[in-house]
This record gives sequence, structure tokens and C-alpha cells, in this order.
Amino acid sequence: MGATGLLGLPTHLRRRIYLHTGVARLDGRPYTYFLDGRTQPVPKFDQPSMRAHYSVLDWMLGVTRPVSDLDTHTTCNFAGLLRTCRALYLETSAMLYSANRFVIFYSHPGSFDHLRALSPTSLACLASLKIVLNESCGESTCTNPAYHALSCWCDSHALEHEDYEWGAKHHCAKKRGGQHRRPLLDSAPGPDSTACTSPKQEEIQAMIGEWHDTMTHISSHIGIGSLELSLVCDIDPASEQPYALEVARLVLAPLSIFPRLRECHIRLSKSSSYPLQQMAQEAVLQACHRASSTQLGPIKPRTSALTNLPPELRLHILEYTDLVTPWKEVTWSRQCRGYQVVRALCASSSLNCPPQNHNGCRLSSCDPDIVHDGNCVPSAGCCFCRRRHSSFSSSACNCWAPPTNLFLICRTLYRDAQFVFFSRNRFIIHDFHATQPWDLPAEQLEPNASYSFNRLAISEFLQEVVPIHCLPDLRFLELVFPPYVPHGWPHREHPAILNWVTTVDWVRGQVSAPALTLRLVMADFGAEPIIGRKVMTEALAGDIIKGYMCIMNPLRAWVRGDGGGLAGFHLQLAHPARWTLEVLRRAQVDDGFLARLHRNLIVRGERYLRGPGSSTLDHLSQAEPSKSSWQRWYQVDSYGD
Repeated sequence: MGATGLLGLPTHLRRRIYLHTGVARLDGRPYTYFLDGRTQPVPKFDQPSMRAHYSVLDWMLGVTRPVSDLDTHTTCNFAGLLRTCRALYLETSAMLYSANRFVIFYSHPGSFDHLRALSPTSLACLASLKIVLNESCGESTCTNPAYHALSCWCDSHALEHEDYEWGAKHHCAKKRGGQHRRPLLDSAPGPDSTACTSPKQEEIQAMIGEWHDTMTHISSHIGIGSLELSLVCDIDPASEQPYALEVARLVLAPLSIFPRLRECHIRLSKSSSYPLQQMAQEAVLQACHRASSTQLGPIKPRTSALTNLPPELRLHILEYTDLVTPWKEVTWSRQCRGYQVVRALCASSSLNCPPQNHNGCRLSSCDPDIVHDGNCVPSAGCCFCRRRHSSFSSSACNCWAPPTNLFLICRTLYRDAQFVFFSRNRFIIHDFHATQPWDLPAEQLEPNASYSFNRLAISEFLQEVVPIHCLPDLRFLELVFPPYVPHGWPHREHPAILNWVTTVDWVRGQVSAPALTLRLVMADFGAEPIIGRKVMTEALAGDIIKGYMCIMNPLRAWVRGDGGGLAGFHLQLAHPARWTLEVLRRAQVDDGFLARLHRNLIVRGERYLRGPGSSTLDHLSQAEPSKSSWQRWYQVDSYGD
């Protein structure tokens, strides 16, 4: 069909034809094109959920790319439309620039020439533009609970692995456009001086000058409220603070000449820095013409309207703030020494996420385009999470963050915030590790090693972490012990047990027992035995159960109700004998054997705690609260479902 015949078709039919040639996706999701000519390697295993990242030059190459289920053509073959005539060029290019995302990186002087080469018509059609002045590398994905902002694959692997396919010399070349970059103003040398760069001040000034000139050029062609602009310029916050802030101001200055942006996302550092984050927030709000703290002016001192309300109304209002975490769970362990919110394992990694968990998943992942199976799109999928980075986004980040400001308003609201925080969340205390609850101390792998600490983590939490006046506010405590090796449990005369006895006696007079629910978890819910339990005998299993009893024994008076009982008490005890050869053989022929084995141990534990004359077992007669999120990181067996 000739050009004249195509132009004679109705607009909606021509648009449909453009879609089938690969100008844009049929399902409406954008492709990502690199304006500077680089290409992103196609993933080895294509998934419908993966985004495509391609160079504009790929039009001429017929690049095959991963597509969604709604895409019928996998080849980009619309270059001929752009060369046919001016009318088709205008229609096709308008759809191309308005329906897709475009990315450009600064790597050397002249890097922005590709962006400045776009015609005024193409610039006016731009709907999504990401500009990366400097993106520091990092191995971990932001959605990983163990994420560390400053970690990098190249920093943690020695150069003797250069011959390995994913060695340090090749990793950033394959994953980051050929260059391993550090934050601006960072002077730390890299493992490979030829691959690792830290721009000097002269280079930074040249980059900022070209950045200003480019933004001045394109801002005059952008329509009001039509562009979504993303800016990444990772600065090292540990450098000289005044100069780091000055560089950030120079980077953000050109945004003031833009017309109102539809959306804006800015990241100034991969690690968290309050001054840089505040600057990013102010710039985003001003670029989108939304009220910022500087525009609102100073707050006049006056009595807060919230403090004038009755206490029950204040508490009810605070329950709708971030004082209540997404999963209503707060984790503490002796490794992290602080309150944590451990992200639940969501259905994005092909597991069936329960509704009670998935309700909070939307508040823990801020970029729906990042693949959640452990692989992140590193170059085009820069994260703008305000919790993990010095960044701010007008729309992309919904992540929960601690509401620190609520504790700083006044004494009245400080106490109200404490009450809501401790009473409306579950508190899960891991005796060793929170993000990897199956992990063990290294010394436990040594023969005849004993319990490694002088206090249980729960003793330290109750005595030193929770303020004494907040202990009556606690409503749910979960004590989690990892699958320690048989000789790694504290015995009856161990300092940790003696301190635990003292702690229980003391805390009974501090907490509100009739309002407190306690759950004790002895974890070993994996599908495979850990090191130290792979060779299990009845005698070794008995040693582990003795360790259970030493920890449970101080709770007997509390559970029996002497002087005021608990609102609820629940046990989850993994029977260590499950790894003996006899039990494994019987489990192969009897599907319900493991479930009965664990249930019998729980019944024994309940009777041990309540006394031999007890006829009612709380764990069996009352509905147990739902499982905590950390258990979804295990491969739970049938008895745990």
C-alpha cells in the first residue's frame, strides 16, 4: 500500500498499524529507548513482565525484544514509516515519543548532543525522559531486605576472579553500559582503576555546564504538564558537606526554567542523606508546581488542633498514620540493633501472596517496573525510593517510612505516638538474625560450641530497647529462635537462662499481662536440614528439646496465670527428630506423619507449661493469630500450612 493509501485510512486504523509495526506496545506499557546509542542486553530468559530497553538505532537493525502477551510482533520494523513522507513521519514520531520512555546517560563531554539533536516537534511530544548524570553502581536490588546502598559487585570480588564470566572486570561492562561509576566527589579508589571512575571537580563542572545548556535548549519546547522527567545524579554524601550541597544545587537549578512537569523523580545519592533528600523533595514539588515547605512559609506557633481533641480521638487518628507498619509487624534482632520492617515475600516471585500480606506489599515496592525475582534492571530502572536513597518522587514511591516527625511535635503527641506504635504492631524478636531467620552464628558450626551470648535477645529487648513506661502498651510478642545445633542451646545454668529467669520475673510486673499475647517459635521449617542437623539421632534431638524446655521453663508461672495470666499463648515447635532416618522413612509412606509429630510436641509443650492437670490447651482451643511475614521466606512444609 502506498503512502497516499495509508494516509487515506481513518486515524484509528493508522494508529493500529503503527502499533503493529512496533512503534509502541499494544498493551500500553512503554518501551525504553537509549538516546545515546547504547543497547541493553536482552535477558537470557524472556518473561512477559520484563521491560524492553533498546537504542533508537535499533530501528535500523530489526532487534528482537521481549514483549508482553498482547504484543503480536517482536521485531522493531517501523524505520520505513519514518522515511516515507513528512506526514507519516510526524504521525509516527509523535506516537514514538509520546508512548515510550527515553533515557540518556552522561559519560563524556558531548553526551547530550543526541538529546539536543531531537527536533522541536519531537521534544514537544516527549512524555517520559530520564537523564542520568551519574549513577553509582551497586549489586543489591532495592527490594531485597538485605539491601545495602553502597555495596557493589566489583567492590566485593577479588581480581583473581577475572577469568570468571561474571568477574569484576566484566560485570559493570555488561550491566552498566560499559563503565563502573562511583558517586560524584567520591575519592575512594576502585578495584580496577581502568574500569572504576570517580569524576574530579573539573569534570563535574564541565558536566554541569553541558547539563545547564541542554536543559535551557529543551525546556522551551516542552509543553505544560506533558513531561515526566527523571533525574539521577548520585553524589557521595560523605564528602565535604558544603561542596556536596553546592553541587546538588547546581544540578537542580535548571529545573526552575521548565514549565510545569506532569511527574518528576529526582535522586541525588544512592545512600540516605537528609539534606540531599530535602533538596530533592523541594525541587520535585516546585517542578510540579505543588506547595513546598519553603512556599508555605514558617509555621506560626500555636496550640495544635490535634492536642485539643479527646485522647481517644487522637489515638484513633494516629492509627491511620505510618505508626502502624504495612504488615502491622516490627522486627528486632541482636544483629540490626534497631526496629525493622521485614518485607514479606510477595507473589511477584511466583508465590501465592495471602491477602493479609499483600495488603502491605504495595507499600514496600516503589517501582512496578523492577523485576522482583532478585534481578533488577540496573541502568534504566534507577530506584527513586525515598526510604533507601536520597531521592524524592512525585508518584513512584509509596514505600513505608518511619514517621519520625510524629515523635517530635510535643510531649503529648510523643506519648500518644508511642502508645499507638507499641500497641498496634506485633513485635517479633529474633534471637539471632531477622532477614535470614535460618542463619546461625559461625561459632556454632565448631564442635562442642555452646550458646554464643550471655543474654537472650528477648531479654535485651525488654530490658534495654523498649522504654519502661511503654512495656504496658505491648500487645503481641513473638520470640523466634533459629534452628541451633544440638550443642548450641543454652543449658539450665547458662548465664543467658539465668538472666532470662530474672527478666521474666521483672517484666511480669511491668507489662499488662491480660492484654498481651505471646508466641514462642522454635524454627526449623525448611525443606532441607541446615548444617549441624543433617546427621540427626534421637539423642541429639533430645538435646535440642531440652534446650526448648530451658527457654520455656521461666514462662510457666506466667502462662499458668499465677498473679495474672496472658491474653493468649501459642507455640510453634519444630520437632528436631524430623531429620532422623527413621522419621524420614515413615514420612515417605505416611503423608500425615510429620504433622502429627510436630503436633504431639506442641501438646507436650503446652502441658509442660500449664502443668500436668491442665485439660484446656490454648494452642488447640483458640484460633492462633496468622503467621508472621518472616515465615514466608521459608519453604514451609505441609505441617506449617
